[in-house]
Amino acid sequence: MLDFASILTVVLPVYLTMATGAAARKLRILPQEADAGLMRLAITILTPCLILERVVGNEAVMKPGPVIVAASLGFGLVVLGLAISYFVAPLIGLKLHEGRRTFAVSCGLQNYGFVAIPIVTALFPEKGTLGVMFTFTLGVELACWTACVGLLTGLDKAPWKLALNPPVITILLALLLNFSGLHGYIPEVVHLTLGMMGACAVPLAVMIIGASIADIWGQERMRWSIAVMAPVLRLAIIPLAFLAAAMYLPLELQLKRILIVQGAMPSAVFSIMIARHYGGHAPTAVQCVLATTIVSLATAPILIAWALKLLNL
Repeated sequence: MLDFASILTVVLPVYLTMATGAAARKLRILPQEADAGLMRLAITILTPCLILERVVGNEAVMKPGPVIVAASLGFGLVVLGLAISYFVAPLIGLKLHEGRRTFAVSCGLQNYGFVAIPIVTALFPEKGTLGVMFTFTLGVELACWTACVGLLTGLDKAPWKLALNPPVITILLALLLNFSGLHGYIPEVVHLTLGMMGACAVPLAVMIIGASIADIWGQERMRWSIAVMAPVLRLAIIPLAFLAAAMYLPLELQLKRILIVQGAMPSAVFSIMIARHYGGHAPTAVQCVLATTIVSLATAPILIAWALKLLNL
């Protein structure tokens, strides 16, 4: 059974890597001009390599049924988090065109990728669990580009086609290889190459996330109502929905584990970009990201340890 101390030793390196990226930015080792190119490298080449290595030939994602269930939960839980946050926002004085919608997006969309991946990999090193997580993110990606952006722009203007990005296309390709049986014809040397390149994706992206947080730190005056309510929603109330799904739905073990980790994640740094590019209130997104990221350093190991013990996982 994983306890708090063992989970803390898994979660802490992720945040230390983030802090290293922030320090590299402050010391001008990692200039801001490099971010776009490095993140493009991570998203278009390195992450697809990681996905192919973990999904192709993965026994846990060989049938369409479990994949559809995982993706549906990814979509539904983000939308539920959006709805809860949207209706809570007026309680702290947020109104339409003054941050209410952005607050909902920032609290509803968890950091589902590069922060969650190393935690899942360290806690559950077998290939199956991370492969299942990538199918879960199919639904999260769809929710991001429809419900999240649609809340800011109107659903009819949501750029849903952007959900077909390189990682999503790679997941679909890997699943096609599994469903068709063609995965058995991929040489071992290809798997080894994919594994080597994919291993670079997460630490690189996490460092860039840390550098990005360093960039926004102190840019906006903290609004304490947001700084308190965002962690309460993102790290306490919304995770109960993830826990309920894991507890009461007839799901595979790997998906239950994914739900526990995903529910403990802070707000996605990506929500700041969404706010800036789609008419949201960027300062609100910045405050949500900063507050939940800081608080999650303490709450993530507690939530994960408690939930795994409660569900006997």
